[in-house]
Amino acid sequence: MAYAWNTLNGLIQLNDKNLADLNVTDLLEEAPLLKVLNAQPASQKTVHYYLKQTVASDAGFRAELAGRAKTNSQDEKVTVTLKILDGSFSTDLALADAYKGGRDAWLQLELMRTLKQAMFVVERQMIYGTQTRTGGSYLGLAAGFTGLADSTDLDQLADDMVVPATTAGAGADSQTSVWLIRNTPDDVSVIVGNDGKIIVEEDPAIIEKTPDGDTETETYPALYVPVTGYVGCQLGGKYSAARICNIQTALTDDDIYEGLSLFPAGKQPNLIVMSRKALKLLRQSRTATSSTGAPAPRPPDVDGIPIIVTDAVSDTEPVIA
Repeated sequence: MAYAWNTLNGLIQLNDKNLADLNVTDLLEEAPLLKVLNAQPASQKTVHYYLKQTVASDAGFRAELAGRAKTNSQDEKVTVTLKILDGSFSTDLALADAYKGGRDAWLQLELMRTLKQAMFVVERQMIYGTQTRTGGSYLGLAAGFTGLADSTDLDQLADDMVVPATTAGAGADSQTSVWLIRNTPDDVSVIVGNDGKIIVEEDPAIIEKTPDGDTETETYPALYVPVTGYVGCQLGGKYSAARICNIQTALTDDDIYEGLSLFPAGKQPNLIVMSRKALKLLRQSRTATSSTGAPAPRPPDVDGIPIIVTDAVSDTEPVIA
């Protein structure tokens, strides 16, 4: 699927070198949502400002020589405070020097591993932000940026952009959600600070004395590579996302269409994001129609809207009340 706007693969730079130039397109393989989600540089280095429309402009008819009251559109300024993404790592100096490709090749391998995990962490944070499970453990990261689940339009059952599954689950920390997202520059976007740069201090890597983890007196020499950047989430507005929640044992196309009905006709979502469990439940709800009685195929979309399956969507959400 082609998108007309930028994605992380075209935006993020490692020390001023674009990811596309590094030939590491698999860097986002564990973050399939980020592969296609719009990405923008922060408007002010580590802070991002955007306008959110709160009142729509109106129009109407009038008689000759008669006036009519006019309601102008209104916007509010929204501030997104970006948070520090830290993928810094250390590795045994002897291990790096013994690698078949040498120290530089080992550091490149470790860098790609840590960046892949960092992209997964960003994807999960985009969805859950700072939300917790019933027991208090976090779905996202408490120190991270706010995400979709932090929105007052998406965190409670009574919200306008939230609907429960028809067969709603009731098990504590056993639920999942389907997220319907408008993927445009004005709606849901991942925001990267400092003009999209993730700084990797690898030339030269820092050599430090590192405790072995068992004692404070036994140490080994390690290469330490700082990897840092600033990341945040732009939600856009009320109709930028919706949530189908309390999915535990069943998910149907009717549930998806119920979620789609929350959006205005001219502002429909263009991504459906779910877990592997939710995809399995959706497939199971579909009746095979082939003459051979073959099982229903894996659903690639609903009404032409692509389904993005990601492990960043949790199957251990609390019941949304």
